[in-house]
Amino acid sequence: MNRRFHLPGVLGRWLLAFGLSLATAHAAMLPWSALRGKTVLFVTGNTPAGAPNDDALVRQHLEKLGFKVRTVDESVSATAARGISLIVISSTANAHALGTKFAGTPVPLFTWNTFDYPNLGMTGPQLHRDFGIVDPTQHYADSFSVLYGYGANTTSAISKAVGLKPQLFGTLYLEPGTVGWAHPGPGGTVIAYFDGMADDKAAVFTYERDASLVDGRAAPARRVGFYLADGNFHLLTAVHGPAAKDPQLHSWAIGLKLFDEAIRWAASQPAPVAPYDPAALNSRIARAAHGRKVLFVERVNAGEGRAADEHIVAHLRSLGFDVAIADQTDPPTRAAGMDLVIISGSCSKYKLANKYIDVKVPLISLEGLMSDSLHFSGRNRYVDYGEHGEEKESDDPPDNYLDIVGAWNPMAAGLHPGLVKFTHHPGILKWAAPLPDAIVIATLPNSPNERAIFGYPKDAVMADGFIAPARRVLLPFDNPSFDDLTAQGRALFDAVVLWSIGGDGS
Repeated sequence: MNRRFHLPGVLGRWLLAFGLSLATAHAAMLPWSALRGKTVLFVTGNTPAGAPNDDALVRQHLEKLGFKVRTVDESVSATAARGISLIVISSTANAHALGTKFAGTPVPLFTWNTFDYPNLGMTGPQLHRDFGIVDPTQHYADSFSVLYGYGANTTSAISKAVGLKPQLFGTLYLEPGTVGWAHPGPGGTVIAYFDGMADDKAAVFTYERDASLVDGRAAPARRVGFYLADGNFHLLTAVHGPAAKDPQLHSWAIGLKLFDEAIRWAASQPAPVAPYDPAALNSRIARAAHGRKVLFVERVNAGEGRAADEHIVAHLRSLGFDVAIADQTDPPTRAAGMDLVIISGSCSKYKLANKYIDVKVPLISLEGLMSDSLHFSGRNRYVDYGEHGEEKESDDPPDNYLDIVGAWNPMAAGLHPGLVKFTHHPGILKWAAPLPDAIVIATLPNSPNERAIFGYPKDAVMADGFIAPARRVLLPFDNPSFDDLTAQGRALFDAVVLWSIGGDGS
């Protein structure tokens, strides 16, 4: 059996037997008491005499957190990770010597060894484009600017534990130093950027287990990249004593807290993903649909897509939803008392205007070209959102495959990472480039920056600083696409509906 589908113990068998969701454990973090006594493999290296090296301080801090720490050098065999709860890799270790030895290790890993990111599949291989180092010798001005971070994600478990906000915070105390940055792939989650840095260089980023890495593999366990360098752990910001009562200082000096909570997240083992099982998914959504009301907004009496709209409504009703139909010209008050709003791809952005943006119920858009008006993405068409396969409007050919990069999330319907046939025939597929708070499920093939399925949790920061009043999801349909969905495509549709209404338990 595939490891990621194995549920250890009686509890796991009980969960599967009753079809209960496993999604909530993905976001959860264990309490510190549950991690006490767990063993950390701390991989370090040598630095020149007199050069900064905070490895001893890091070890002491990990022990203070309750871990047992085993320190080894970069020559260690990957077999040393057997029975280990967490691998921590310092930047003092030589990345060339490390190579890919820990890339496939099914043990959570936390690293600030920037040059090892490509070996682990956490970034692409090109220095200065996919990853890089800022140091005061070569980048004096930037070595001051990286003292300031910006909260990119506010809804991840790490962000919530830290109290991270979409605002500036202090990464390190006021001393120019060396840090690492990265451009993770679409399967990664950017927790914080360095403020003012070109191309939004990520300071802290993560990959959930089973998320797609940049090299195409699925992460065998949780992965965290952090911005530290050899000798600046002691400069991580923190606030103590009376100053901690100042809410502004408390939300500014969070460097050490961010380190700790990222360590805790990495060391917390998530539950396995429930496998792709259309019958089980249908059963879960049928239970969740009972008593739920859906408003389906369409272009009544439309030409293209009319049959598909009718079939979507019929499908939702077959699942047990109470579905009401609204025309695109109706007022958004039609959403009152509803549990979910679905906007059809048959709607005109011009006619729909700004309706339903503020509704305090979950919303699914089947029209990617409304990404700007619905705050899913920025406003620059063909840069922030667009489509493949549209004659005279797209340089990209029609397609019918999606690349699953967020297999860990229930919206992925238990599908394996990688390519999945979404529709039977090549056609028009929509995409957008969401903000870091979005959970990315799928991209278009060979276009990792063009995200086809993604969801914003409630209270997520969307484009234009808009705060999601409830869950928001984009699906890449063209008007008639629903009728051409494969079984896997239909499962993705149903899983998105289930996640949107919170029926997965998350």
